[in-house]
Amino acid sequence: MNRIRKLDHLLSRLRERLFLSLDCDVPLVFRQASSGERAAVALENREGWTPVSRDLVWGEPDGYYWFGGSAILPAEAEGRRIVCRVEAAFGSVMGRCDPQCLVRVNGRIQQGVDGNHREFLLTNCGSEGEQFDILIEAGTIEDRRQLGFALQMQVHDLEVENLYYDLRVPLDVARLLKEDDPRRHFILGRLNAAIDVLDLRPGNDARFQASVAAAREVAAAIYQAVDFEEKPVIVATGHTHIDVAWLWRVRETRQKMARSMATALSLMQDFPDYQFMYNQCVLLDYLREDYPELFSRIDAEVKTGRFEIEGALWLEPDVNITGGEALVRHILYGVRYHQKTFDVRPRMIWLPDTFGYSAALPQLMAKSGLDSFVTHKLSWNDTNRMPNETMFWQGIDGSKVVAYFLTTQPYDAQTYNTTYCPNLKPTHVMGTWRRHGQQDVNSELFLVYGHGDGGGGPTREMLHNIRRMEQGIPGCPTVKHAPMRPFFEGLIGRMQANPERYPVWVGELYAEFHRGTLTSVAKNKRHNRKAEIELRELETLAVMAQVETGAAYPAEALRALWDIVMLNQFHDILPGSSIGAVYDDSDVDYARFFHEAGLLKQSLLSGLPCASDVAVFNATARARSGLICDDQSFAAKAEQVLVGADGKTRFAAIVKDVAPLALAEPAIVVVADDRLSVSVQHLSNGLVSVRFDDAGRITAMVDAKTGRDVLPRGALANRLQAFRDMPAQFDAWDIDDDFEDQIFEIDQLVSAEVVETGPLRAAIRFEWAYESSRLVQVVSLLAGARQVEVETFIDWHEHNTLVKAAFPLAMNAASVDAEIQFGHVKRATHRNTSWDRARFECSMQRWVDMSEPDFGVALLNDCKYGYDAKGTELRLTLLRSPTYPWPEADQGEHHFRYALFIHDGDKNAVHHAAEDFNMPLRLLRGAASPVAADVSATPLIEVKTKSITLEAVKKAEDDDGVIIRLWETTGARQSAHLVPDARFKTATIVDLLEEGGEAFVIGADGLTLTFMPFEVITLKLSR
Repeated sequence: MNRIRKLDHLLSRLRERLFLSLDCDVPLVFRQASSGERAAVALENREGWTPVSRDLVWGEPDGYYWFGGSAILPAEAEGRRIVCRVEAAFGSVMGRCDPQCLVRVNGRIQQGVDGNHREFLLTNCGSEGEQFDILIEAGTIEDRRQLGFALQMQVHDLEVENLYYDLRVPLDVARLLKEDDPRRHFILGRLNAAIDVLDLRPGNDARFQASVAAAREVAAAIYQAVDFEEKPVIVATGHTHIDVAWLWRVRETRQKMARSMATALSLMQDFPDYQFMYNQCVLLDYLREDYPELFSRIDAEVKTGRFEIEGALWLEPDVNITGGEALVRHILYGVRYHQKTFDVRPRMIWLPDTFGYSAALPQLMAKSGLDSFVTHKLSWNDTNRMPNETMFWQGIDGSKVVAYFLTTQPYDAQTYNTTYCPNLKPTHVMGTWRRHGQQDVNSELFLVYGHGDGGGGPTREMLHNIRRMEQGIPGCPTVKHAPMRPFFEGLIGRMQANPERYPVWVGELYAEFHRGTLTSVAKNKRHNRKAEIELRELETLAVMAQVETGAAYPAEALRALWDIVMLNQFHDILPGSSIGAVYDDSDVDYARFFHEAGLLKQSLLSGLPCASDVAVFNATARARSGLICDDQSFAAKAEQVLVGADGKTRFAAIVKDVAPLALAEPAIVVVADDRLSVSVQHLSNGLVSVRFDDAGRITAMVDAKTGRDVLPRGALANRLQAFRDMPAQFDAWDIDDDFEDQIFEIDQLVSAEVVETGPLRAAIRFEWAYESSRLVQVVSLLAGARQVEVETFIDWHEHNTLVKAAFPLAMNAASVDAEIQFGHVKRATHRNTSWDRARFECSMQRWVDMSEPDFGVALLNDCKYGYDAKGTELRLTLLRSPTYPWPEADQGEHHFRYALFIHDGDKNAVHHAAEDFNMPLRLLRGAASPVAADVSATPLIEVKTKSITLEAVKKAEDDDGVIIRLWETTGARQSAHLVPDARFKTATIVDLLEEGGEAFVIGADGLTLTFMPFEVITLKLSR
């Protein structure tokens, strides 16, 4: 008989004796409760609760049910380890369980229960008649019904459990070794001998237990055997990845966190060698609010070293769409939280599950004292395998950090895909080494293990597996159950000592997968962009109020707003890959954000000195002129009514030379330029001339300065195109490379009319019909601008459809530059290599630009993040409408703007245009009683060097200093001249955590700083 088949069968029989039923279920009562009743239900006396019967039907999406009962131990429990097993219709969908439970025994949180963790401990030494009060909260997510719920008391035999894993783990190693490997035959021989000692006959427990002990002695020879001395080492740390929201709401995640942490703490009682790591501050803080008892126990285990805190970010955000300053805050607030709460300084960016990684990250890490970056997601690439897993990662500024890609997968995997949530078995340990492509460089690797997303993290089985592999099994890599940080400190030390042995990856880590996340659920992208800008302006106003009047800086209110924004930047919320209820919640969040931001802004304005109760606010560090808009008339002859794509109107006027970072009285000027000309087929302002065809598409766009038509001869621009968008999998996540197989021109023009004739702007309104949807655009030219603006309103009612706006350009260019956080990257527009072909949908922040040395066209946007560029055609991705996991994604109204900006090859001009497009001069009403105008016009700081831009102004975290964050925009070394407000006497260059640096005196004419290409410098100004 095949020995492996025999051993598998007999071990399955042995496993049946790990838990022996006492044949006495626990009578239960239950009731349903809302999430808001949780605290009250836990204290109820359960009178009036419904008895649980065998045919109980319960469960609903987003439901909570409470089961209570009293367990009384029978005589057979005397002196035995007694557990309760939960019997429920557990389901598993994409790694998570349903239902998921939190168990209290005698009022104390015991652990989480799910399909992977079904038993919970009552006592290690039972006594007849001993009684335990049990209360279980069960949460259900799926749209299915549960049948029955029961608790069964069982004897848990630890000796049998130990023997089972003594035999099972080496058997799992042996089955993966080659047929001619002598270690395979050695292991199978010892296992066969051990199993033949085991007496499985029923009726005599003493005889059985004696055979268990004897079988363990025989099996011990496996762990004592001498194997190859230079075996690879795999360091293993327990973990559970918990998506803050995805196929469930944030409020359910708070419960997932409690269940998972309770389970981890429970396992630590039985496995003193257990090492567990967690990282997301936001969920730890929710746990502190919701379950202080669990939080206190975690804090105690952090001090013992068994519960490791690592990972510097507030949560695991999307890092393509999230803005630069927001990424800084994720690091700043994350590191400070862990330091303040646990006295731990994290050093790592832990992002195993995010959909691509911005080339801005290495600099942000280096300037925050972070030394390592870990992911596995690029193993999901659909076209190319990343050539290395251990490397230096170099960002756009030249900063280098250590990057490590997890290589865990089953030993016999036929794909490159790896995992960070294995149900750890020998196959994963052996597969981690087999999958690693740099075996000549690294002999020590790292893995994390444990079920994620409500699967409860590591299990007893995983911990037993690790214990056996730690002892040593021939043919299996050496396993160390250890914390994460020492592994990475060792790796970093080896890489720094011998950098020539390790490759350098330069630029972004582009994920060849999940490209649709740059566009799905467009409303959240728009809210995110607007909220980031609102926070920048609020913090600037708050610092102005502090400096000008000594007003208290509203740190708590601002942090509350940041918490809303950061939460909704989670990598399944902002990318648009969650269920509809998540976006119902985010709608509420953003409504609260903008309401509270508005109140705070009015409060700040009421205390700021200004020459008028109506003020113009310039939130940049350079003097600006431009358009201001308001719902009320300016009562000035030079004003104009602007017509929006949604039919709404606003009053507009032009103001000039508004001081940087200051409030100023609106000094409206008359525009004397009379070159505006418009009809339904043309727009012109003397600098740019645009012509349209009968379908509303652009047929020519001529730059008067150069005489060049921006478009190739015969080409059409601002072509609205619809594409079949039915990816083979991951609907909300993916755009497949065959999306162009079906292209539908949106060219059914319903109407075209001139809606503005000047004096400030000329505009044409176009309306198209497409299937059941309506698209409206107002295309406009401002007097004196080399920029055509397109304001868009779409009432969308299609599904599985991708919409782009196409702009073919008359350019000799093989690449584009796309803005990312704190800089830009160059990407090829040809398809020479498989890497080029895979980049058929890419990310940007505010602009993408195609240029020749002295001429270029930039496509600006106010809330879009996806584009494609092939040859010399740019296409802005406007919206998608996936149907999974939210069937109604992107249905309804959309509002956004984009623009074509003509320039002379100057990236600094592109940056300023994009900044002005996203952060126009603001007209603010509600300033304090008028005072002298020269007081209000004093800028906090003025940047005299054009290619140095301001990213943030805020109060320092630990004192009354003012933080000024600046960066270089063109990718060139710069000597920058800065002029702070004269009340600031000293300046300190600090890191992104606002630490370090020596203070120096600010000169009478300001100060000069040297910037490296794309460098971010954080300056602290003090009085």
